[in-house]
Amino acid sequence: MSEIVTHSDAHCAYEIVKKICTEVGPGLPGTSRERERAAIIKGELESHLGARNVAVEAFTLAPWAWISAYPLSGLSMLLAVVLNLSTARLAGAAPWLTAMAALGFALLAPAVFVLQFIRNLELVDPFFPKKQSLNVIGTLHKPGAENVKRLLIVSGHHDSAPANTWFSLLGNVKRFLMRTRPDDPGLAGREETLLRTLGYIFYLLSVSWFLGLAVMVAMSLIQLAGVIAGNPGLVRFGTLGWLLLAFPLLPAIIVPLFFTHGWKGGGIVPGAADNLSGSALAVAACRFLAKNPSQIPDDTEIRFISFGSEEAGLRGSRRYVQRHLDELKRLDARVLNIETVADRDITILTAEGNGSVKSAPEIVTSLVAAAERAGIPYKTQAPWLGAVNDSAPFSQAGLKATTAIAFRMPQQAIDFYHQKWDRPEILSSEPLHSVLKLACEWIRCGGE
Repeated sequence: MSEIVTHSDAHCAYEIVKKICTEVGPGLPGTSRERERAAIIKGELESHLGARNVAVEAFTLAPWAWISAYPLSGLSMLLAVVLNLSTARLAGAAPWLTAMAALGFALLAPAVFVLQFIRNLELVDPFFPKKQSLNVIGTLHKPGAENVKRLLIVSGHHDSAPANTWFSLLGNVKRFLMRTRPDDPGLAGREETLLRTLGYIFYLLSVSWFLGLAVMVAMSLIQLAGVIAGNPGLVRFGTLGWLLLAFPLLPAIIVPLFFTHGWKGGGIVPGAADNLSGSALAVAACRFLAKNPSQIPDDTEIRFISFGSEEAGLRGSRRYVQRHLDELKRLDARVLNIETVADRDITILTAEGNGSVKSAPEIVTSLVAAAERAGIPYKTQAPWLGAVNDSAPFSQAGLKATTAIAFRMPQQAIDFYHQKWDRPEILSSEPLHSVLKLACEWIRCGGE
């Protein structure tokens, strides 16, 4: 079947991405532009399924709460540093009080980051302003089908992200250094090397952040132990000096405090690859199957979902799972989430939520089999830290779900990811075609 999924079928996905980026532009979670992007997806699904087979589900969220884990953690670390330095030096303040407060903020920094960002718990959401977002759901059955026994979901997300300050900075460094003759035969090789090198710099920044969290807790514990034991030498040993302040603590404070920018209006990131490509491919799969109903399994319902507010901590997919959990379990739902289709090789994730929950082995096996039948290059691996996708809430609820992503880390992260350069021009035909073939082949065999 994969042979009849043509490049023309995949090109329609590109045209949808281009239309949204041109007519609407960036769409941060909870903004009017995000809802306009959802409206275009809705119209595209309706053109293939009819209006009665397309639904929109609204939900509320605190759009800025999830990503606030970074600055809140950075602020907590900064306060821990100030209090640590003040212990036994601040007139009128009991050393045990400042030492305990330093330890408290040192522990708060990783706790907020892990619970809010890594685990996606809505820990601080009640304290942030609320907005409305939308999920768009298109439904397709084989003509004449009545008794649905299985549900297959193909999904993406239509919102875009705030700009990542550090990717943007390193990306601008790359563009400055690459100013050379476009016909230079060695240009491509140098660009790849430069992107990889700048990626290692980002990894170093990330290491400083996690190292800073650990160092701050350790030093605060030592200092408090010295205060309790009445040991001035131990207190001095646990008090920060210039060396630790220079690295890792100063970069560990700066990195999260200024992690994102571009929050005005709909933002500045078009989000062509991340992740209009996923939503558009869900529409393209819908288009193909509506034209080729013989490829739809018997007794199977297919839902093509474009989630809102993924970039706010998977809020759209979380709300969807919460609303439909009983139905999803009853229909043995299987979910193929498509994310950031920009590279030739497809990665099928074996875990989700920053690696905190494993994808069901059956869903991974079914996608591997579909990729092999379709002759598509693929690999399986766990996600890198920071990779959270809309299949995670399904997996966390015990459902069969995973994400297929076509993205090269760290090169493409430096090149365009969460930056204003994430435009339709960075998309290419081959990755879109491969992922569309994967999705259609997986559906044809009923997710098996």
